[in-house]
Amino acid sequence: DSVGHKRVYTGTLNKQKVVVVFSGWGKVAAATTSTMLIERYAIKQLVFTGVAGGIAPHLNIGDIVIGSSFVQHDMDCAGILGIERFEIPLLQLTEILSPVSLQKSAEQAAYHYLADDIDCDVVEAELLQLKISSPAVHKGLIASGDQFISSVEQQQELLTHLPELLAVEMEGAAVAQVAHEYDLPFIVIRIISDKANDDSMIDFQRFIEQVASHFTAGIIKRLII
Repeated sequence: DSVGHKRVYTGTLNKQKVVVVFSGWGKVAAATTSTMLIERYAIKQLVFTGVAGGIAPHLNIGDIVIGSSFVQHDMDCAGILGIERFEIPLLQLTEILSPVSLQKSAEQAAYHYLADDIDCDVVEAELLQLKISSPAVHKGLIASGDQFISSVEQQQELLTHLPELLAVEMEGAAVAQVAHEYDLPFIVIRIISDKANDDSMIDFQRFIEQVASHFTAGIIKRLII
């Protein structure tokens, strides 16, 4: 199907009906895509995958992050009486949580992928070239905003206000808000592509094509059962 400027694919995965679409970059793109899937295709569950910048010092490139809660790091209406930084006006929430059951399922799918599938799914030379060794699975807070975090100063500012923060990206919290407003179960799975600082740059396109795409597809195949 063609919806707006997006190409939407429908089919089955492990005998489950699925709808697949590239959301585009940024919170608006993620929100409009999520809403379109809910309204037009009546989806029962939303799985969002992609890459993210690692904020927590113990994260490494190639690690997998399962989002347990989400905050919009560029949401700031604190100048209005009674509203805190990061709080979503009217919803009175600063963080939105994904369902614990889906967190656990995604975490197990990621663990099993790394234990059983990665060796035959990703070329070892690619992992070595991108300096990826022993990828790990983490679960925790993800922050989203319409900006690319690429300096130590930005990183430290976020950690000052969000000390439990694991990773940053540009869509997850928007997906979370739409899912929350529609009472729809959702999960966000991210592969760490950089360290969100001045030394963060890698061969991004190569990482997406040769590593992240395999990781996310493999995890989803184990998650959708």
